[in-house]
Amino acid sequence: MKAVFSTVLVLVVAVGLQACSSDLLCEEPQAYQSSVTGKRIESPEGLDTLAEYKELKIPAATPRTGEKQVGCVDKPPSFFTQ
Repeated sequence: MKAVFSTVLVLVVAVGLQACSSDLLCEEPQAYQSSVTGKRIESPEGLDTLAEYKELKIPAATPRTGEKQVGCVDKPPSFFTQ
């Protein structure tokens, strides 16, 4: 039982340290940023047509301007940074 607890403890600490070592940068393009608008769905003959006013309109993204980010916005700053 003690060996199992020790093994689990070592694994938890190792995974915790690995999570802290990742340095996320948001400057690299993400997979969702390369998505394109698809064709509009057309209902088959005999079915009601889809209401165009209920479609979700996604506006075009505006490019970022200004200085580069050091890290992701959702990554908190270091505790020791002044």
